[in-house]
Amino acid sequence: MKVQPEEVIASMEQLSEKLSHNHPNSETARYVAKSLKELKGSHGTAFTGALQFFFNSAPSVKLSDRFSFTVEEKALWDKVFSFKQLGNNLWPLSL
Repeated sequence: MKVQPEEVIASMEQLSEKLSHNHPNSETARYVAKSLKELKGSHGTAFTGALQFFFNSAPSVKLSDRFSFTVEEKALWDKVFSFKQLGNNLWPLSL
């Protein structure tokens, strides 16, 4: 299965927009937006490295915020994290 970086970025954009709208002052919304900006500026292994760093850190950031996702936010979060199943730097990304 090939995953285009644009697909990952599009999913992150949807999540970022929803979190920024519903939880504008949350650390989670800020962290997702910051990570999205980093991903947009990364290519090749830098892209996979930045995304892996997000996967490693985002759950802790979310937990520290202590708010509950809406059903839509949870679906978007799960969609973004579904890319984690593809592996670290061994992804079949079409870069």
